[in-house]
Amino acid sequence: MSLAASVSVATRIAPPRARTAAPRRAVAPLRVVASASASGQKIAVLGGTGFVGSRVVDVLSKAGADVFSVSKSGGGPGGVALDLSDPASSGALAEALQGVDAVVSCVGFNPFGGDEAMSLAVNGDANAAAAAAAAKAGAKRFVYVSVASVVAEVLGDANLMTGYFEGKKRAEDAVSTAFPSSNAKLIVKPSFVYGGDAFGVNPPRVTQQYGEILTKLLGASLVKNIAEKSPGPIKLTLAEPVAVDDVARACAAGAIGDADGVADGADAIKACAARMA
Repeated sequence: MSLAASVSVATRIAPPRARTAAPRRAVAPLRVVASASASGQKIAVLGGTGFVGSRVVDVLSKAGADVFSVSKSGGGPGGVALDLSDPASSGALAEALQGVDAVVSCVGFNPFGGDEAMSLAVNGDANAAAAAAAAKAGAKRFVYVSVASVVAEVLGDANLMTGYFEGKKRAEDAVSTAFPSSNAKLIVKPSFVYGGDAFGVNPPRVTQQYGEILTKLLGASLVKNIAEKSPGPIKLTLAEPVAVDDVARACAAGAIGDADGVADGADAIKACAARMA
């Protein structure tokens, strides 16, 4: 579950409000642009058999895109079997991505797994290599699923799950390097992600029904106002969770060129997701 940092949504999408703490890096404002068509676009989803990735594949397929999945198992439509945690896979990945219009990376490693080195390698190095491979293959856009800033600031600054947060930061920086144009990338930063019909412990996950109850409570204006004025730990506790389907639709919107920049937290992610409704 991730806890969401709220942002202001204006006519298009306004830049996030300034934080009391100094940002870790320059943040591109989120843009929701004129509707683009998914039809005829070739899109690769890395980690396309996972909790988020499989839903991204489904959304894009239904929208008419030519989608294929890249994962260790090789499952999913047009499945390509590659272990993206293996540095030796980068050449094969660049070859597999030839001719794509966009790449979505949902590759990640469970931060509660306890293996900090593996978390850094998968969340960081694997995604950095994927961004470089996508750029080498000529992809026009790259979408990366990271983590909400409020989560990184509160837990990362407390030296918890250091491999996870350092990996996410390393990946975000790599995406910005490989795709320097502001309209060529979307970084989706959810907090606590819920969905499905089963509870999970490792990683922690709650069902769609339970998550919707939390969203109604924590998404209320009063709670949002309290969270905005609260210290980091309280802000994190009160942050609104994000439905996995909204994360998937936001990724799809970025992939077809309907959104770019940084979607940090529940409100920004839902604004992007609405483009694929």
